Formats: sequence, C-alpha cells, structure tokens
Amino acid sequence: MSTAAARRPVRTEIAEGNRDKAAHARRVLIVTFDFPPRRTSAVYRMIGLARSLPQLGWQPTVLTVRGLAGAQDPQLLEKLSPDTRIVRTRYLSVNGWEDSAWNTARKAGAFRAAPNDVRETPFDRCFRLGGKILRSTLYFPDERVGWAPFALARAVQLHRERKFDLVYTTSPPRTTPVIGMLMKLLFGVPWVSEFMDPWYPADGRLRRSADDRLLGRLTHTADRIVVMVPEHAEQLRQQFRLPPEKLAVVRNGFFEEDFASLESLPRRSLDAGFVHLGHFGTVYPGNQGLFFEALADLLNQRPWLGKRLRLHIVGAASEQVLREVQQDGLREITEIHGFLPHVETLQMMRACHCLLLFWGRRDFSRLAVAGKTYEYLRIGRPILAVTSEGGVKQLVQAEQAGWVVPPDDIGAIQDALLRAMEMEGHANTAPVRPSKFVAQFRWDHQAKILAETFDEALTYGR
Repeated sequence: MSTAAARRPVRTEIAEGNRDKAAHARRVLIVTFDFPPRRTSAVYRMIGLARSLPQLGWQPTVLTVRGLAGAQDPQLLEKLSPDTRIVRTRYLSVNGWEDSAWNTARKAGAFRAAPNDVRETPFDRCFRLGGKILRSTLYFPDERVGWAPFALARAVQLHRERKFDLVYTTSPPRTTPVIGMLMKLLFGVPWVSEFMDPWYPADGRLRRSADDRLLGRLTHTADRIVVMVPEHAEQLRQQFRLPPEKLAVVRNGFFEEDFASLESLPRRSLDAGFVHLGHFGTVYPGNQGLFFEALADLLNQRPWLGKRLRLHIVGAASEQVLREVQQDGLREITEIHGFLPHVETLQMMRACHCLLLFWGRRDFSRLAVAGKTYEYLRIGRPILAVTSEGGVKQLVQAEQAGWVVPPDDIGAIQDALLRAMEMEGHANTAPVRPSKFVAQFRWDHQAKILAETFDEALTYGR
C-alpha cells in the first residue's frame, strides 16, 4: 500500500468523523459465488469484510448464486448490516452430465481399474482422455462458467438502475473475475479483483497457456489486485510485471465477538482422561502429508498411547483421509464429526488439547494460508502444523503457537505428537485475550485495509 494513499483525507474522515456515514457511502458491487447460507471456507471472508464496509464509507450490494446444495449456516447472514442488499441469480451447472456419463461407462464395462493400473484397458484410457479434453474445453475458465451469463446480466441491470462506484470480485471460482473485467470494459467502473488462492496449473499445455493469458489480462485490466499473503503478491508482480502499488494484501481473519462470547457459553465436554487432537475444516487431498502414517506407526510402537488419545476431524475429509483413519489403531481413536455450526466448532476447538493443521502440499503452502489458521491463533490452543515453507509456518512461529513439522518427516511428526500428549490437563481454559500480533487479523481491521484499497482503485480507475 502506498504511503501517499494511506494519508488521504477521506480515510481520516472515515475513521474519526461523526457524520452519518451511510448517507455519504460509496456503492460497491461485491460479486462472489460463495455466500451464506451456504457454508464454505470462503463465506467467512466475505461476511467478515462486507459487514464492516458501511462503517468505512462503502455500502455493499452482494451478487451471488442461489439454490446450491451443501452445508448451510443461515446464522452467518445475521452478522451483516441489515441494509446490505443481497441479490441471488440462477446458475447453470455445465458439468451435470458427468455423473450420468460415468454411470453409463461403468455399466458398459469401463473403469474397472484405477488410472495407471496394469488392469486399465485401452478403452479406459481413451475414455478418460476424452473426458479430460472435453472438460478442459467446456469448463473455461472453470466449471462455474454457467453462472457467468446470469451474473453479468444482473450486474448490468443493477448498475443501470443506480451506478456503482466500484466492482469487487473474489476468486475462486475463476469465472467471477471475468464478470468484473466485463463490467470494467463495458462501463469503465473501477474494479478490484481478489484472488483468494493462486491459479494452480491446469492439465494440458494448451489449457494452461489459455489460463495464463486470461490471468494476465485480468491482472492488467483490474485497478487493484487483492491477495491473501505477500508471497502471492510478489509472484503475480514478477509474473506479469505489475507495479507494486497495484497489489494489496488483505489477510483472512476472525470475528472477535465469537470468541468473546465463548465465556458465557456452556463448555463443550470431551471425554475426560484423553488427550484430544482436533482438525477443523476441510482436509484437502495430499495436505495431510504422512501424518496418519506417523500416528499409526507411533501407536504400533507404543500401544498404550491409544488408550489416552482421541482424534477428531470436524468438517469434510478427502476419501484418502477417510481410508487412512481406518487403519488398525487409528480406527479406534478417530471420530468424524462432519460440519458443525460455527459456535459449536469454536467450543470444540477450545476443548481440544491440540489443534491440527494440515497444509502439506507445497503448491498450497507456498502461496496460500488456510483460513482456519487465524481462528486457531485466536482460540489460543497449541497448534501442530504439518506444512512446508510458507505463510502458515510463519504465522505459527511468529506467535510461538505450537509446532511446525515437515509433511514428509515421520520422525518430526511423531516427536511433535509426543509433545502434544503432554498437554493433557491443560484444555478447557477460559478464552485468552489475543496478543497484538493476533489482534491484527480481526475482520474489522482487515476490512480497513480493503476499504483503503477501494479508495485507491477509485482514484486510479478514473
């Protein structure tokens, strides 16, 4: 963020003025695919940032999709300002044909072996290759492209009814920033494009080239670009030769009131006499590293540990993880809870002796930080992070919040587990006050940075 921009008078007025901010607020259209009541990792960010924007001089209108299945948490909508307008549109699922095509192929005798299995037939390989080519062609820029015509038409209609001062899009999915770019090209409205995750390489040279060209066009057209970590900002700056002032880092965060309210809520009770380890949120494929192998081996070496240990997975887990926890020794100590309401999740976090954070894939760990990291830091329980170099490691070490171990180092994982076992008797403490380092990740603090970025884009985009 430029020094000159940080000194603009408008920010002083927003922070210190006593005037009615709503009457003077600028209008921002937030285009986001994921939004409550649907509950995904991305919705917390959108709620956390949007709720503070009216107090910072920006009145949001949220454009999102309607009617998607999945975990739901309607209470998240209560965190928004009552005058925040939410507009929902239709969505065409372009990949709806896949399940029926898969079932038809299975009935015809295909796919009796996994890819690269010696039993895989030439027909299997050709069918899989054809499916990959078809998906690569149809799903551009991604499988959510079926939302683009509905979202763009509604965005145009809303803008014509009453012009927006700025459009703010968040990705993933990759379709969303395309809507922002088209609004910029059609109406000249300033546009801030946010990339919550890097654009991981697609399969196939031609598709990867098309993705890179699109990303280059998006980054050059946007007036400002928002990312989650400095490393991602630097990667985009170098890749597309962007001026540093065009990029802003707005971290993920937490709702302070959620943690403050824990004091008045009943404590979540977990079985006494055990050390409870908990992983919260989605376990993405490959992120767990060799954790479960290390734990299974440790229990094999020291069977008595199984009588003192309980492992909780709260949220979604990949099929690989579900298979791994069925190993002898792990099956007896593991509980799969699925998604819980957010308040119950925080209560359970507080009750655990140690919080697990799987972020072992290098493409994840280098340029992205798991959103749960910030809630882990705020709850104040020890963290065992299975990760490589990157933002998660930096955060845990900066706060001295626990142990960071390489995902492929079984010995280091086992040493950390043994140290975590020593935490028995230290759970169920009262919620701790956040340190100065952790407090900076409150959503209202991060929203100030976003509002500053909007102010810059407004000047830059005119």
